[in-house]
Amino acid sequence: MNQWIRWDANVSAAEPSWRWLADAMHMPALLLTPARDRDDILLAASRLNETSREKFLALLGEQGVREDKDTRLAHAARVTAADCLRLRAGQTSLVPDAVLVPRNRDDVLSILRICAEDGIAVAVSSDKPHVALNLSRMDRLLSVDFMSELAEVEAGISSSELARQLAARGLRLGPDSFATLGGHVAQSNRGWLQNVTVATPQGLIQSERHLSCGIVTAATLRVRGLPKYTEQRHYLFPDFAGGIAALHEAERLGIGLENARLSDAAETRFLAQMARQRQTIWQRLEEIYRQVRRLDDHAAALAVTFAGSETDIAAARKRFDALAARLGALMRNVAEPGDHNEALLERGVTVDSIQAFAIWSQLPVLYSTARAALDQVMREHCPRAGAHGLVLGRVTGVRGDGAQLRLSFIFPRVLGDGVAQAQIIRETAEKAMAGPAPSVLQTKLQAAIRLVLDPKGILP
Repeated sequence: MNQWIRWDANVSAAEPSWRWLADAMHMPALLLTPARDRDDILLAASRLNETSREKFLALLGEQGVREDKDTRLAHAARVTAADCLRLRAGQTSLVPDAVLVPRNRDDVLSILRICAEDGIAVAVSSDKPHVALNLSRMDRLLSVDFMSELAEVEAGISSSELARQLAARGLRLGPDSFATLGGHVAQSNRGWLQNVTVATPQGLIQSERHLSCGIVTAATLRVRGLPKYTEQRHYLFPDFAGGIAALHEAERLGIGLENARLSDAAETRFLAQMARQRQTIWQRLEEIYRQVRRLDDHAAALAVTFAGSETDIAAARKRFDALAARLGALMRNVAEPGDHNEALLERGVTVDSIQAFAIWSQLPVLYSTARAALDQVMREHCPRAGAHGLVLGRVTGVRGDGAQLRLSFIFPRVLGDGVAQAQIIRETAEKAMAGPAPSVLQTKLQAAIRLVLDPKGILP
């Protein structure tokens, strides 16, 4: 079901502090803005013609071709906040005419060939039929090279199912959480990605990174042995720069961090406020201590995980504790962050995010410039004078040459024109986080490759 829309009456047991959030964005209040009732959404009949439908049924069977309302709504495009707002308002232009459920990469290739022959888009399209692919049946671990520590995995697998299948073989990937592996590798540059297999109307291609034209069917991942023990520790640094310095120095010194998640000051405050109703007495006392130490204005929270034998963990923890102490960090107790996207959308607050990999020398500059650009555009497109949004920064995926930077942007919605507002802000984020613009030659080369692989233009 669509993760951005709550089509039921259940309310989270720990609703955020709406008064704090309204004040933080200089809004008088955050009004309830529920999604349009699913039963009230009028969905046009599928535009698939009978010939195409019969081809898909012959290939996939009845369970592999879904045209019912619930399934089509659940698979509507929702890559950006604007997509989600359209669907919440009952706009169905992003809803596919059918949902196809392939069993393997051969099915995906056959689907693409049928779509090319019959003029069906495998992407959102208003002028011709379009289908969505559900790869949930493609969730197998295809092969493992134990000596090279490589695993080939189908693209429809979730992070939890992948972790289960790898653990059964004494292996692990890492902390990343995702609904499908294919969607995850298509949107981000991950250090554990060896290569991807991409289906196009002209056949399969294997590449070191996701192509802009094609459907990821499988990926080869760099995996590691399952550790005997893991231990998570939480720190509070005086500022975001100190946390970045600690992660960079840990990589340089070879201090073994299984994973790390560093929040900037804005995200640290935001998550603390969202978790206030779930705080223990010790966490509340710690909060008072931080206020006395004046660590709340710029403090950045870091969560790290150590893995290995008890001896390995103790040694790494001791070295990192010493490094963190030199940079002025405190140990802390903290509740794990929850997901508040649905609740925020229900309160007239739009949520979006973007991420990019940056080398260490460029990470602080990218963070500062992108954050400033987002702050300005949100101020320019808020529903009332003086209101503004929040930009929340996070660093994950730490490796020797750099890390993954994610910026989440949260802003009060312009009621009645939220889609246009979200599109403008998203475009600014994409420009700010983009690398150098491709040269004319690179642009021509990419266009030529797309023309060869997708001559009928059915792919996004």
